[in-house]
Order: sequence, then C-alpha cells, then structure tokens
Amino acid sequence: MMDQSYFWLRDNNDINTVATLGPKSSSSEAAAKYFSALINRPLKILLFDTFEEASDYVELTDSAALLVANAYQKTDFFYMNPKTLLSGSFFFSPPAYHLCCKDINALQQKVNNNEIINIDTHHAPLSRLDDLIKTANPSVIDLSNARFNIRLSTSTSQAAIHVAEGHSDCCLVNSDSIALYQLKKISAPLTINMTWALFIKNQQRQKEEAKWITTNAYS
Repeated sequence: MMDQSYFWLRDNNDINTVATLGPKSSSSEAAAKYFSALINRPLKILLFDTFEEASDYVELTDSAALLVANAYQKTDFFYMNPKTLLSGSFFFSPPAYHLCCKDINALQQKVNNNEIINIDTHHAPLSRLDDLIKTANPSVIDLSNARFNIRLSTSTSQAAIHVAEGHSDCCLVNSDSIALYQLKKISAPLTINMTWALFIKNQQRQKEEAKWITTNAYS
C-alpha cells in the first residue's frame, strides 16, 4: 500500500504561495493545505474561479506554484504549457464526497411531484454519481423514481453554493463544503484517491523568449 505522504518536488524554497481552484472549501483548497503541511512551511493560498486563471497568475509570479488535480478533465494543458514547469506531485485524498441537498423534505416533495431534480457536480466525480444515487437510504429519501438533470459546476464548492442558494436541488460535494454550507447528506461517502501536480513559472523559457525577441526585433 502506498504511503499517503509520498511526494516528489523540485527545489521549492522560493515558493510562498499556492494558486488553485476555489472557492473556499474546494477539494483543491484542502489539497493546498495538505501540501503546506507536507513541506512543513506556511503558504499563502489563493483561490481562483478556474485552474486556468490560477495558471495565468503563476505564469507571472516567481514565488507561486499552481496546484492542479490530475483528475481534472483538461489537466493536459498544464503539462504542455511552455510558460510553466512541472515542479512536483503528491498523493492526497480529498475529504469524502456525498450527494447532498439543502432540505430533505423539500427534495422528497419534488420527487413525489415528479419534478426534475437538478444536481450540480464538478466533472471529475461525475462518473460516480449514479452509484451514489443508488446508495440513498429509502427510509430517509426515496430517489428510485426521481428524474434528474445534471449541471456541471467549475468546482465542488461552487456546486454547494448553488444548492445553498436554491439554484439547484442536490450536489455532489466534499465534506468540507457540506459543513460550510450546512447541507444534508443523502448518500454513502465516496472516497477518491488521486494525485496532485504542482507547476511553477518557467523562468528559463521566458528568458529565452525575451532574448529571441530582442535579438530579432530589428532583423
């Protein structure tokens, strides 16, 4: 069994900031906190609306690292981005995921009325959604005849916000988001094992590009 503290890193002494996906209570934020503990150094955590926006920040910042979940659908972009450099990787299981809602009685009433149930989820755990729906306890809520519409959110915590604000009926989110937004669990827990990648500004590449531009400016 792999040691959960397993990781590899390039020299990271200059890094004082982690840029990753928010908002607050996202699995990425939990991973950033874990990374800070892993290297035994306090780090400033900046949360962005997308991983791509976090990458834009790191491309311009010498002291920041981009943190991306390898389960992210478009993670190949960051490995191929010439403006950043792979700096490390580590194993971290986010807080357990659950299907949840704001009000169980209100949700059951919508199911009984044969109304469409809107579920918000990030793309990463989407493939496990059907399995979780089947684990709902019929004595708590009966989803056997429910009709669902799936909505994709930019992050798990964003999905939780949509439910807390009444824009969706259910969401598939981690335990941190459930606690923060006071949602009700209606499924068994889902544990996701994944690795996380760190990227830093590719300073050498940017120096080479600047030199090339200067050399060829008047040619």
